Amino acid sequence: MCDSCVSIFLAKVIGVFLFLISLGMLIHQQRHVKLMNEFLGSPSLVNFSGVIGIILGLLIVGFHNVWVSGWPVLITLIGWLILFQGVWRIFFPDSYARTIKNMMTDVGYIIWSWIWLLIGIFLIWLGFSDYHAIGN
Repeated sequence: MCDSCVSIFLAKVIGVFLFLISLGMLIHQQRHVKLMNEFLGSPSLVNFSGVIGIILGLLIVGFHNVWVSGWPVLITLIGWLILFQGVWRIFFPDSYARTIKNMMTDVGYIIWSWIWLLIGIFLIWLGFSDYHAIGN
């Protein structure tokens, strides 16, 4: 599979995922904050999500470790971020939980939700548009 095909495919999948999850987080903020607190209070769930993060991160980095001056590097950075978070959850679960709880303030929660929503929209645009067909 060509490198740009992998980039486009991952932009579509990750973009739609980020868009839907972030939109749900913004629409159902109180419910999501409650779920996150319950999640962070469960060592087995934090550990399991770390395993999933390591697997997904390795898959993205393994298939798309592209360091270029252009949008595909965003996919690579997201893959490394997922991998890093997975390792963090496995090896330093208490530190991970404290950091996430600190980020879950009203303002922090809303800012991060909007950041991921905008990244999702950007990736959806890249994946489903003809932007890359003109040589970019």
